Amino acid sequence: MSSVLTDEHLVALYQQGASHAAEEAYNELVNRYYHLILRVCRGYLFGLQNMRLIYEGIDALARDITHDFLIEQFPRVLQRYDKSRGSLRTWISRCLMNYATDVLRRRPKASINSLQVEEEEWKSHEIVAEVLREEPHQYRDLEDLQRVIRSHMERLPPHYRLPLELRFWQGLSVEEVAKELRLPVGTVKSQLSRALTILRQRLQAEGWKEELR
Repeated sequence: MSSVLTDEHLVALYQQGASHAAEEAYNELVNRYYHLILRVCRGYLFGLQNMRLIYEGIDALARDITHDFLIEQFPRVLQRYDKSRGSLRTWISRCLMNYATDVLRRRPKASINSLQVEEEEWKSHEIVAEVLREEPHQYRDLEDLQRVIRSHMERLPPHYRLPLELRFWQGLSVEEVAKELRLPVGTVKSQLSRALTILRQRLQAEGWKEELR
């Protein structure tokens, strides 16, 4: 029965307190969001490490953090959620990033070499790579470049900015972005392509790279 309910209905059932329906709602939300949580956690760790760790190392750490987050924090995250905080997906992702940051700060410094990297760096990594069409972590003035890209993104029209934020900030696939915005997949692909082209053109005009083809 719970599989046909919206996320908001499931959260409301869970927030009503201990009952069989609340337990079923919680289990359904775990099933729906496990893979998203794991994907967001992997992306966060990749960004913090600037792609230097082998995938197996990051994958194992992401699974550990995801497991602990679901056990230690997920019930509290659901209890504290309300619509004013944005979509449930965004709220869970934000709470996960805060939790992962705290976990990493408690680990020995030798195991995490880049904890000083700001949270926005991992969010920007993929979009910088898309704009530059190359891996950005060796690029000159990377922090300044990330700041400039974020600034340009904020000034884009909503129909370009929102797909970019969902695709690169929240790690959604193109199909998931289309579902979130209730648009055809082809429209989302076109919007993403055009938005990235605009960013390339603006960076090129400002001299960040001679050719952003």
